[in-house]
Amino acid sequence: MDEPDIIMTTTLNILALVSNLAESRPFKPEGVSRLVGLSLHPEPAMSNEYFNIYSGSVDGTRAPFQEVELRVPTDKASRKDGFLLCRVEPTVRVTREEVLRHFGPSPELAFPSPREPPDSPVYLVYSRPWGSLSFGFSNNDAPSLVSVVLDADK
Repeated sequence: MDEPDIIMTTTLNILALVSNLAESRPFKPEGVSRLVGLSLHPEPAMSNEYFNIYSGSVDGTRAPFQEVELRVPTDKASRKDGFLLCRVEPTVRVTREEVLRHFGPSPELAFPSPREPPDSPVYLVYSRPWGSLSFGFSNNDAPSLVSVVLDADK
């Protein structure tokens, strides 16, 4: 397989993975771990009465996400489901056009506020019946996918 084929396979794999994550709700640490290929561990110091937080990062394995953070609501939270933040492995190149082709041509654009660092991502945000699916792209001359957020707040 030559390099363009490897890049295309990685792009298709990460976009399919995001679709699978969206379909796997309600988010559970074991299910998310299995799908993303990273072990998620409880983070008691970051958790609170409203969210149990789990995180995982690359530990030598080849995974499309460098870091994953899952926030699972507790019984005290008003949310129905969790919040999943995935930081894309820097070697994975996914363009806006590829996301638009896979998820649809009409997302909302969310730009960083003036208070945020200048290199903050620009997001394509898709509204879904269960919440929102957001794709963050580097804010430079060759934008590439840097993060994916699944916010299952409905």
